[in-house]
Amino acid sequence: MGKMIRCAVIGTGRIGSSLETDRLREKPASHAGAISRGQDTVLVAGADPDADNLAAFGRQWRLPASALFRDSGEMLDAVKPDIAHIAADTESHVPLLLLALERKVPVIVLEKPVGSTLAEAHSALEAVERAEKAGTSRVVVNHERRFAADYRRAREYIRSGELGELLSANGILHMGMTKPPAQVLWHDGTHLVDVLSFLIGPWDVTGSIGDPESTTDGFLVLGKGTGPVSVTIDASPGRDHLAFELDLGLSRGRIRVGNGIWEIWRSEPSRYYENFRSLALIEGKPGRGFGKTGYFSGMMAHAVALFRNPALPGESTFRDGLRALELLDAAISGATPKD
Repeated sequence: MGKMIRCAVIGTGRIGSSLETDRLREKPASHAGAISRGQDTVLVAGADPDADNLAAFGRQWRLPASALFRDSGEMLDAVKPDIAHIAADTESHVPLLLLALERKVPVIVLEKPVGSTLAEAHSALEAVERAEKAGTSRVVVNHERRFAADYRRAREYIRSGELGELLSANGILHMGMTKPPAQVLWHDGTHLVDVLSFLIGPWDVTGSIGDPESTTDGFLVLGKGTGPVSVTIDASPGRDHLAFELDLGLSRGRIRVGNGIWEIWRSEPSRYYENFRSLALIEGKPGRGFGKTGYFSGMMAHAVALFRNPALPGESTFRDGLRALELLDAAISGATPKD
């Protein structure tokens, strides 16, 4: 093992730290958790203007008071981390990113979405590209499904051609009863549209239906990928449950992947009808997930790899994060209200 990589977390709340206490979530489930479980990473500091969050962070990870900062710039100057994790509120993502770039932090892990607006995210692109070209900083966006074993296996199936040609990708994103689609899409929808790009390649929004600010109306996003691939995303309110899933239709099969979902279906001679073919489940089980996916630890391993070798290609870049916001902005701003 080489020298331990020193990591710091900016934003010590939910995704930064406290999700690690969720007994049901796969671990690690937070930035601090991923750092603490890494074989070659060590958590050296945290920053947060919220004194209560910061104190809880210090207790949870057994950090001394000297490692806890109310000011992020002060922390970066004092600690000079090898990797800085930006896990603060969305409105702070771009200002904190620019601060870390200015301080030449070698690797910056940035929470999604990469900006509170598309214009704000675009405004940071030049600084990110300048730093990466100069070799002073690399940016990893925490669209963690790119690093999860289930989505990576789904992509292998698509690329192998074992299940035929990809024809459709249908997504479901439900986040409770009253959150308007615009809010759901901008925050959790970044994961869905980004992992669609990861799985199917380039695609564009062709339209959307519904009021993105309504807390009662349904909302549907329509899209088009390469060749015959059609895309739909249902981001409607009015559900009392969380749902995040993709249903991928292929010419000789089907893939269902999402939160608690992992099913691979293949076309075979039907057991139900003569002279027909039906789908048969060949991997996974309805009602069961994939098992341990390593989503957060995979992201952390990539950040470590970039620190050790800055020339490596990025697997979840700022441009990837920006593209997700471009798709979401097109869906939200171009919506056609229902009659």
